[in-house]
Amino acid sequence: MGKAKSNKPRFVCGIDFGTTFTSVAFAHSSSPDEVKLVQTWPNGTVSNNDSADDVPTQVLYVNPRTNPRTKLWGYEVPTDSKDAVEPLKWFKLLLQERPVASTSSNNGEDRLVSSVRSLLQRASLLPATPLERTAEKLKVLNLKPVDVATDFLSSVREHAFKCISASYDKDFVAQSKIEYILTIPAIWTDQAKALVVQAARKAKMGTHRVNFHLVSEPEAAAAYTFRVIQPHNLKVGESIVVCDAGGGTCDLVSYEIGNLIPLMLNEAVSGTGDLCGSVYLDQAFDKYIRQLLGNARVDRMKPRARQQMAKSFERVKIRFGNTTDSYFEVIVPGIADDDELNIEDGFHSMSSAALQAIFDPVVDRIVELVRQQITSLQRQQKRIAAILLVGGFGSSAYLKQRIEKTNFGGQKIQVIQPVNARTAIARGALLRGLDGSIVYEKRCRVHYGITANSPYEPGQGLEAHRFWNAAHDQFYVLDKMCWYIKKEAVIGDNESVTFPFVRNVQISPAGEVYPHDFIFEDDLMACDLDAAPDFQWKNPSALRRICTVRSDLSKIPLTRFTAVTNCMGSKFYRITFNLKLSFVGDVMNFELLFQGKRCGSVTAKYETI
Repeated sequence: MGKAKSNKPRFVCGIDFGTTFTSVAFAHSSSPDEVKLVQTWPNGTVSNNDSADDVPTQVLYVNPRTNPRTKLWGYEVPTDSKDAVEPLKWFKLLLQERPVASTSSNNGEDRLVSSVRSLLQRASLLPATPLERTAEKLKVLNLKPVDVATDFLSSVREHAFKCISASYDKDFVAQSKIEYILTIPAIWTDQAKALVVQAARKAKMGTHRVNFHLVSEPEAAAAYTFRVIQPHNLKVGESIVVCDAGGGTCDLVSYEIGNLIPLMLNEAVSGTGDLCGSVYLDQAFDKYIRQLLGNARVDRMKPRARQQMAKSFERVKIRFGNTTDSYFEVIVPGIADDDELNIEDGFHSMSSAALQAIFDPVVDRIVELVRQQITSLQRQQKRIAAILLVGGFGSSAYLKQRIEKTNFGGQKIQVIQPVNARTAIARGALLRGLDGSIVYEKRCRVHYGITANSPYEPGQGLEAHRFWNAAHDQFYVLDKMCWYIKKEAVIGDNESVTFPFVRNVQISPAGEVYPHDFIFEDDLMACDLDAAPDFQWKNPSALRRICTVRSDLSKIPLTRFTAVTNCMGSKFYRITFNLKLSFVGDVMNFELLFQGKRCGSVTAKYETI
């Protein structure tokens, strides 16, 4: 069931850690309706801060070798100087060690994702994307994406605390703890979530599940949207599709309303999503400008001029779909008038058709993701009440119009774009911290399991993979997959699954064993396919290692283990134990159980970049 809210007086700080922009909302548990947004940022002014509600997710290192690393962040990064250096951007996406692809796809990266990437792919003569440039710079700086995320979140935390301190009595602040709620894409892998936990911990947010928690962006969006829309328009049993379109990713989850007062939601369709956020509009615009002006003229532009051009396109993105204008002006500093290119007085007039050509590949993908969710709901004969559209790109009027006009299997579905859609995730994260989780059941996005050697049974064509197991005096088969959690399985918050293990430790002829013999390592595997293979060697490319779980039973007295002797007279300790896996706030938690009790120790080392 959903996480119960804490009754301890505290500040709750919701942080929407976004690909391009980050926003922060906070309140005190004693006055939860007095929600405040961080709207003043270091070096943020009216002239260079079009929206005070968020801060650019960017870092520029002055000296990365100091401790702590000397840096500029957010609006501190100079953009108006003629010698401005490009900061590290989009580093949040680098926390995801493999390309985000729709979990409805069985081919990793499906056809539509490939088509979007192909459309946005640039000629080899063009400069790399900000993501690629950031990855290259990190190699030079000898830093990892998690290091940059740590430094950025540390600055966000410090500034949020300053804003809290400025808004309340200092004694009141000193007496109250601060709880941080960080948002993450619902489709992120367990490895990426573990990196966010690591970054938050190093950013001095405290201990995970005590001082800070993670919540999926769609859940945060649902928490906020249900708070601001009229509840009498909703009915128990109806479903809603949450579409969080942000800077880098678009994240979708469908929820069924289980109860209205108090609000309880259950996942009806597991999360899907892709790399189809608004940054890909920026990439397409850059390609458009280069085709218009030529690479040489664009490359000669000073950083300040390119920044002005990019800002003017940001304003155009907001207006597109909100007006009937046929042309939209973007700044092209230093470019001479050219009637043929629609350039006059340093402005280029873009046609609405040109803008549509930039928007449509990305919007088409988002519409398709929405369609996948709705199709899954329709197959279950669910009643669909609405599509909730939130996030930075989710505030786009054009995106809303396109979804509204789409026929979903003969059904037109209302699209709700709540007020403050741009900050809905941060506000929802705050509510999640104040009120507890409103999502009581979630669906597993992948299969989870381990490999194990299993008793050999003749007649199944497994002869080539059998071996003699001396401890059990019989043939076994290598690497059977034990899928303990199936894809689409319903999992309640704080519910757990138990993985049973049997290990045999051989006793030397002199009767000796060593402590390291009782430390076991097992790989937790995942599979995105709907039908997962029953043996690892049947389809190894379909499996990926999530983490290596290290179970240490070396401190348990030998008298508690069962001693066995095989037919050859060899002696073993036969050890049976369980690993208990639970999902707390979308993050894995392991416990080691021996003879039904917690004992020993267990650690998980994640496969990370």
